[in-house]
Amino acid sequence: MAEYTEEQKAAALAAVETAQKVQAGGELKEAETLDFTSDEGKHYTGVLVFKKLTMADILKAGAIKSEILREAGVQEIQLVDNDVLFMAHVISFLEVALEKRPECLLKLKEITEAELLFHVYSKYKAWEGTFRKDFRNAPKDNSEATTGKETVDTP
Repeated sequence: MAEYTEEQKAAALAAVETAQKVQAGGELKEAETLDFTSDEGKHYTGVLVFKKLTMADILKAGAIKSEILREAGVQEIQLVDNDVLFMAHVISFLEVALEKRPECLLKLKEITEAELLFHVYSKYKAWEGTFRKDFRNAPKDNSEATTGKETVDTP
């Protein structure tokens, strides 16, 4: 009968855990702490629970963004300031990505301090970034394709 070392068992358990996380997809959720003081001196605290967005969630965020702009009276998207478009983007993505949020973030459209929204959005983007592989720190023995360099395959 084959015997496995503790190291092999730990590697197998880690692989199973990773597979479960991959299968979780949009169900993958983790908590972040909100501790923010605005320029106006208001202090916001609480727990933020984000979820990894699925394609359907991204489409839903796009629909919310369109609705926000339509309610604001936008008729020609080309005439809208980039800052306004970004604010609509932030609100729509947080509306979908925040599974749980403190009371101060229940009505995102009614928040008057933009820096609070930007702070929470940056926390979401940082959390989302943890799912991406850091190609800059890839081992040197990897091929050029896995280190992020452009490669051309020829037949």
